This record gives sequence, structure tokens and C-alpha cells, in this order.
Amino acid sequence: MPIRQFDDVDNFVINRAAIGQNGAQTLQSLAVLISPQVRQQFLKKLFGGDATGFDKLLAQLETAPNWSAAHHLLEQYFYRTQISPYNNDATQFSDIVYKRYFPKG
Repeated sequence: MPIRQFDDVDNFVINRAAIGQNGAQTLQSLAVLISPQVRQQFLKKLFGGDATGFDKLLAQLETAPNWSAAHHLLEQYFYRTQISPYNNDATQFSDIVYKRYFPKG
């Protein structure tokens, strides 16, 4: 059964089991999504040159099963480091992580 099946124009059924089949195994690695140039930008602007801290957060994000969990990790980091989530670099970082879960968006 596909993820969404239409019974008629106004009603449809969502097959929740099919949603789970499109899970973490199909997620692209953040190491691939973040170019070396952008990595350097994030290291400088968001992590104060702390490559270990950056790699630690990326490792945590790699294990996040969905956007909600990843977003929570990002929010925690931004709060802890007093970085505005609306900062251009923070927004760019969040957008890349978001695209990991929703690549066609």
C-alpha cells in the first residue's frame, strides 16, 4: 500500500507503516551536504573555530531519526552558545540539515 491512498476527492487514508519504510536508511550524510567551503564558514561563524565541537554536533545530527529531533539538537546548540537561530549562518546550517530530511523541498 502506498503512503497515501485516495478513497475519493475529499478523503484519503495514510498508511503510517509505509512512512516508516522511508526512514533513516535513505538519509544523505551531512558530510556530503556541507561543502568544504561552507564547513569552514560554519566553523568560523558558528563554532569559533572549534572543529571538535562542530564534528560532535554533526555526529549527533547524523543519528537524529527525523527533522524534529535534529531541529531540537540545533535549538539546544544555538541556545547554549547564545547564537540567534535567525542569524544568517545559523539559518543556512539549519536549512542544510532540513534538506537532509526533505531533499526535494
